[in-house]
Amino acid sequence: MPTETPSSKYSPVESRVATTAVPKAKDTADGEDGYINKMKHFLTTATLANSSKTKPSKNCNYSCTLLFILGFVLSLFLTIFIWFTDLYTNELYKRLTIQNGSFLYDSWREPPVRPLMCVYIFNYTNVNEYMSGMHQKLKVQEVGPYCYRETLYRVNITDHKNGSQTFNEMKVQEYDYDASNGTDNDIIIVPDIPYISAIALTIEENFIIRNAMSSFLNHVSNFPFVTVSVYDFCFGYQDDVIRALATMAKLGNKPIPFEKFGLLIKRIGVNPDRLTVTNGLDNLNQMGQVIHLNGKSMLHPWTTDECNSVGGSDGMFFPRLKIQQGETIHLFHKDSCRKLPMTFHSKEKIKNGVIGHRYSLSINSFNNSIPENRCYCTSTPCMPDGIFDMGKCSTRSPVVVSRAHFLHSDPSLLDAVEGLNPDPKLHEFLWLIDPILGITMETQMRIQLNIQVRNPHDYGSLSKIPDNTILPFTWLEIKTGDVSPKLSMLLFHLTFTVHWLQTFLMCLSLVGLLGTSFCLMRMLNRRLSNNIVIISNEIQLKDRHTEKIPIC
Repeated sequence: MPTETPSSKYSPVESRVATTAVPKAKDTADGEDGYINKMKHFLTTATLANSSKTKPSKNCNYSCTLLFILGFVLSLFLTIFIWFTDLYTNELYKRLTIQNGSFLYDSWREPPVRPLMCVYIFNYTNVNEYMSGMHQKLKVQEVGPYCYRETLYRVNITDHKNGSQTFNEMKVQEYDYDASNGTDNDIIIVPDIPYISAIALTIEENFIIRNAMSSFLNHVSNFPFVTVSVYDFCFGYQDDVIRALATMAKLGNKPIPFEKFGLLIKRIGVNPDRLTVTNGLDNLNQMGQVIHLNGKSMLHPWTTDECNSVGGSDGMFFPRLKIQQGETIHLFHKDSCRKLPMTFHSKEKIKNGVIGHRYSLSINSFNNSIPENRCYCTSTPCMPDGIFDMGKCSTRSPVVVSRAHFLHSDPSLLDAVEGLNPDPKLHEFLWLIDPILGITMETQMRIQLNIQVRNPHDYGSLSKIPDNTILPFTWLEIKTGDVSPKLSMLLFHLTFTVHWLQTFLMCLSLVGLLGTSFCLMRMLNRRLSNNIVIISNEIQLKDRHTEKIPIC
């Protein structure tokens, strides 16, 4: 039997051990590599899956980011536009100027509201007794009102490139029986305005001319009062005195003062005066302000440039910023060649809840005793407080202006005649204005006309009346009632709708700005977080490659 050597005896075992040992080491190595491979596969799969999932969302994020940036810019612009500038209101109100083609142009050219012009006449009831010396004072009785519905047209309009318009005013009157107390056929006794004016005009002439004039007038008429109908007194009559004045004017080669005298004769038809007003295109706050009268910005009846300067409102529009702040405003009265100051009185609610600002004629408007009115003093001594002498503005006529019934005037004026009873509720000069647009909503314009007797040389029958006596003969009230429905609706929208819309836009712009800002911040934070996660994963993956895993 063959003898087994030790090597051969243990070789199978060794071989088996060797055989089993090698696979064990291989399994360990394979396990380590498999773990790493699995980790790689997991991370790669997760990264690819995440990449495949987020690829369309990235495009969406970019689009959303652009949309949010655009929304943020628009919200920021709208916020600045609405909250910090006046561009919104300015752009809106530019549509409300009075330039040709604007929303208000037709209403300015042909105002839809027809004012009611009422004439109150002082009928002298005791002229015979007074002229004969039986009575010491003249007595008056207020009669009327005699009311006319007046229609205004602005005609011969010329548009200028500097943002202004020149025009004439044309007025048409129609007697309103319902608003009147009596008819215009009523007979009245009033001062003879042409006769008293003619005597006054001779004061500055030499003795011969004064004597001749007085003798001539006394031959024509020896009575300073006239009896006429209300219609003739308002719209013109011709008597012997007027014809005599026309004859003397022709002999002296001078223009005829008037062919007939009438209280309202200048308000009939087209007025020859040309007014130029700003249309508001360049400056809405100056819309409707008079800048020229017959092409002149300066008149010359008064003693200072301030008083001679043309300015103030034409009566339809006033500076809205001054109205909102309650400042003094001015009305240009071309027949007096001056600006009438009006002061804030109160706030008043009218239709649709719109609030108007009530203005009244300044108490000192006709007071020559205050410094700002000294320029209107054209006689020595000056007129009593409450009287404005408009003679320098026209034909040197002794017709003077005051408030109705001498309201807020020197008490001595009430002593000249009996029958005057001033009452602020009935005789105050009032104006109601919308503060949003500065447009007139209602007027109660009350002005009294008087004649001053100027006869220092005691000529004729006029010597029975003391020199410088002021005789009232009429007062006018021009009223506008409710505004037109179109204008009323416009004022409502300007007062409320525009305000609500502006408030809504302000809130919308603020919400949009805050919302887009918040979304942009969230998107930036999310993108920053994603970038941090990706960087962290890459670092972990690199560490896994280099890390040596221990074998158990």
